[in-house]
Amino acid sequence: MKREFKKPVSWLGGRDLLTSLKSIISSTVNGEKQDSRDWMFAETIPIKRCAGNEQEPYWFDYIADTGDGMSAVYNVAYLCMSDLWLKSEVPGKDQISLSSAEGYDFQLPRGEFLFVGGDTAYHVADVASLKERLQTPFNWAYMDICAATGKKVEQRPIFGIPGNHDYYDALDGFNRQFCEPISKNLQAHVREQEDLQDPQLGLYGFTRMQKSSYVALELPFEWKLWGFDAQNGKMDKRQQAFFVSTFCKDRVTSGELFDEQKQADVQKALQAAIPAKLIVATPEPSTVFGKRAAEDAPITKSFEHLGLEPGFLRDGKLSSNKCRLDISGDTHHYERYWGDKNENGESGNYASVVAGGGGAFLHPSHTDVGEIKKQRVYPEESDSHREATQRILNPWNIFVGGYVWLVGAIVALVTYFAMTIPQSTSSLFRYFLENLPVLDADQYFLERIQQALFTADTHRYFELSYGFDLVYIFLLIVFLFAWKRISVPELSKVKYSDSQGEWERFRAAFLVPVSLWIIPLLFLVLWPRESSPASFQASWLIGLFVFAALLIFDLSRSYSDVLSDRSKIRHQTSGDSLPLWVLNVLGIVCIAFGFLHYGVYKASVMSFDLLAIILWTLVILGLTFFFPILDTDKLGIAKANKSKFFAIGFWHALLQISIPVCLALYASLTEWLVICTVTIAITVAAGFLFTNVHLIKNFSPEIQEKIGNGMLMAWVVIGIAVFFAATRGEPIPVDGWRLIIALLSGGIFSCIWLGWYFAVSLAFNCHNGEAGGGARSERYRHIIRFKLTEHTLTGYVIGIDAPTTDLKTQAPKFRLVDVFTLQAKNK
Repeated sequence: MKREFKKPVSWLGGRDLLTSLKSIISSTVNGEKQDSRDWMFAETIPIKRCAGNEQEPYWFDYIADTGDGMSAVYNVAYLCMSDLWLKSEVPGKDQISLSSAEGYDFQLPRGEFLFVGGDTAYHVADVASLKERLQTPFNWAYMDICAATGKKVEQRPIFGIPGNHDYYDALDGFNRQFCEPISKNLQAHVREQEDLQDPQLGLYGFTRMQKSSYVALELPFEWKLWGFDAQNGKMDKRQQAFFVSTFCKDRVTSGELFDEQKQADVQKALQAAIPAKLIVATPEPSTVFGKRAAEDAPITKSFEHLGLEPGFLRDGKLSSNKCRLDISGDTHHYERYWGDKNENGESGNYASVVAGGGGAFLHPSHTDVGEIKKQRVYPEESDSHREATQRILNPWNIFVGGYVWLVGAIVALVTYFAMTIPQSTSSLFRYFLENLPVLDADQYFLERIQQALFTADTHRYFELSYGFDLVYIFLLIVFLFAWKRISVPELSKVKYSDSQGEWERFRAAFLVPVSLWIIPLLFLVLWPRESSPASFQASWLIGLFVFAALLIFDLSRSYSDVLSDRSKIRHQTSGDSLPLWVLNVLGIVCIAFGFLHYGVYKASVMSFDLLAIILWTLVILGLTFFFPILDTDKLGIAKANKSKFFAIGFWHALLQISIPVCLALYASLTEWLVICTVTIAITVAAGFLFTNVHLIKNFSPEIQEKIGNGMLMAWVVIGIAVFFAATRGEPIPVDGWRLIIALLSGGIFSCIWLGWYFAVSLAFNCHNGEAGGGARSERYRHIIRFKLTEHTLTGYVIGIDAPTTDLKTQAPKFRLVDVFTLQAKNK
């Protein structure tokens, strides 16, 4: 049977992502309430050797962020189940072989177990995704190895911890993939084992042993491996108690571990007793993109609560009698911090490693905050820049990466339609543009639509007497945004308070300011006005009142969460429910007032106006403010240059709205074809121009910034040139073909402009994840094969420059990316 290797999932609004939204939203909203870890009871797992004697080095493999592009996962799986041979330990392209050919003398035997560091499949690690994007390519690799060697691959244990994409399925798929099977008597390598009586997910060549989503392994030579299930760096108390019990059980059984009065003594005792040789696997990295973790970050607190020294805060310094590796996935490339030899040639005792190259799309590796130096990165910064920039400046890659084109097409169609047909919205644009095209008399269908959207209010677009209404609702929205940020944290501080009076005071202080906003609303209800608002103004008011109601409901939900936490240890009174009733009633009143007070025009007119308002607001505010703020806050990158990102975002929004509409208004069919073709060609050419080997030969942050400035200037010039080319003709009368031109223009140029936006932002260290998701590159994957001895831990990072789909017949393109060694001191 011919194998179908599916490409990486579509991150830009693709079908797979849209079908997974329900799970993603549910996990995001209810994540802390549906904590599956509460029902888990972990056990320390002693690992027995599968091969070799007790004195020989012990080997195991690590991968993370796996089930995505199937050819990449197939190559990763092949490496995980194969012995490898090296020429030497000097990193390079031709240092790895799958057989002991001449010159390849140093063997890296297959790992005694495989550890998967989170995000097992995408978009959601449910049963269907795991079967298709993880199990299938792994089993293909197993069968090809068996065919190539003439013998079956020996079964080895597999362990894992979950990432956020595993949690989107509430750990159901994760548990089936990693937890010990219900029955152990099933024949190995038989598909029939996956029946309704034992709905597990088996991988050929692997056996499952763990019983929880976090795991502690006892390895040879007194090494320990801890796998944390700590989403966003947060660790639950049951998990904390489990890990502490593995080395300091008396602090758990005595209750001192969670005694606030004894925390200083407990921390000292834990730091003294912590295992000397330790590997800590987390679902998210403490150090990534050259950024230092914050001292009050959840992951820092989780480490400290277990007695783990935060070496990532101390420039890699760890007590001399300890040796530790911190390793994680989540970011889909390889980075190593610390772990190099010192000036005396001695190996260090601490390293922090990011190793998320198990199969998911490539996060560009040249993003760098510059706070901490990367010792090694894969792919190299210049390769990363070339791969990402060329792919995201190819509009076809953006097109096949999701339904961005459809969003752009709808926005363009609605905007062109609003400018030419409805009376309420076209009057806005007539103020700025003259000689707008009119509807042809023979366009019967469009004429019927125009009649349905007709309103006598064709000249006014703002009624001054309703200005107070706009001021009121804008102020209410600003207040609600600010009040949630101020009041909910204050309320959380006293949610467990022993004093009922203190709790009631804070509860009243939370509710009363919101309730007082009803007074101006009553004034608006009773205010007699002779005129009605302008039609478009009325639609704005309805939309704003509905938005304010949603914010009130969100405030109510936040209070409900606080009240739910309080009810766990404090008795709930009837007064505690009062804010919920008041806020919900206020929200309903806002919605009802908006529609009843301003809904004075035909439903068809109001509905279209609201649709146009929502689309324009999402495009302009989303691209100008929300998108840049979200990313710069996430990494702390370029906060001083937020104004630049706002300007870039606004330019993107301006082009996205204006260019397709101008083409539909002014360009003939021939002009339209020429403009689209030339713009696409220039965009693709720019991808090669700004990644020219001479330009990036000595790639550095300074070169990267110069490239970013060059791309930004080029984008501005191209955008202005396309605008003037699109508007040079006379307005063309409206007909059905013009609507199609607007639709197609929006779809095409949304892919072009989004590619430019990502390319420019990425050059300025912003939108790393979004650019990687848009590029969807399957290149530069990796695994790490670890060797343990009594005094050392050595990691061999094996890179896959370009995956192949048949490793039996095609020469692999592997490379030795990095070799690092950590030294454990003698007792």
